[in-house]
Amino acid sequence: MVLIADSACQLNQETLKKLGIRVVDYPMYLNGKDYPVSMDMSREDKEKLRLMLKEKENVFSTSGLKEEDLLAAYREFTGEKIISIHQASSASTVTMNTIKNVASEHPDLDITYVDAGFLTAAYSVIVQDVALAIQSGASLQEVLGLIDLMKTSCRHLGVVYDLFYLHRTGRIGLAKAVLGTAMKILALLSSAEEVGTLKSIGKAKNSTQVNQRFLGIIKKDLEEKRGRRIHAVISVIGPHEKEAEDLKRQVEALDVETRVEIHYTNHSNMAHIGPDFYDIGYIVYA
Repeated sequence: MVLIADSACQLNQETLKKLGIRVVDYPMYLNGKDYPVSMDMSREDKEKLRLMLKEKENVFSTSGLKEEDLLAAYREFTGEKIISIHQASSASTVTMNTIKNVASEHPDLDITYVDAGFLTAAYSVIVQDVALAIQSGASLQEVLGLIDLMKTSCRHLGVVYDLFYLHRTGRIGLAKAVLGTAMKILALLSSAEEVGTLKSIGKAKNSTQVNQRFLGIIKKDLEEKRGRRIHAVISVIGPHEKEAEDLKRQVEALDVETRVEIHYTNHSNMAHIGPDFYDIGYIVYA
């Protein structure tokens, strides 16, 4: 059994290879033209992309996964059972429909499509735990059962520093971007109650407040779910690795078993949330 994911997954290339995860890249466009991206982009190439995102005259966008790219990935595993797990279908109905079309048009391929229900860091930790289950010898039904469990125990929290980028991409109005930037307000986002959709959960003035708010939510989830373990992925872009490390230390200090990893963001996330953010996706296990 093999696992195929998409580049909304924030795990680094070393981890993906170790877990045997095959990733299909979302295309990216700069001012309407193809922009070269891949999961194995260097840190320098990611920084170049990040700086271009900060320039207000540049417009970056993505599209659904290409059918030919998906089919090529699936063909690498002809004769094997394939789990094709992807970020929330609400974020890319084109991708969902493309996968279903490929599966129906190529019955010789044994493809099970899974909607992870979450985005970016939360999607990433789900992918990671699915891959670990496959490596441990879990059956398809056991893996699907685990995914259902993870969906009910997963949460996604993030903080965005560049409000003007959110304005340029139509997510907030100009007045909010100007006022928020002037007041040094950091926007806090989450997707849990309505999975697959990022929604505002408040604001903070600095990273200390951000991490205190995140830790409070994590503690509440552990209490409500009677959690004994927490698995988490933190993704970061821009000069915020210190803040991400601080959040990691605080989560690891909780009185439960923890696995927390920090990964520098892959390209697909940047076009949507911008060039300056960090987020955490975590699963609480009883």
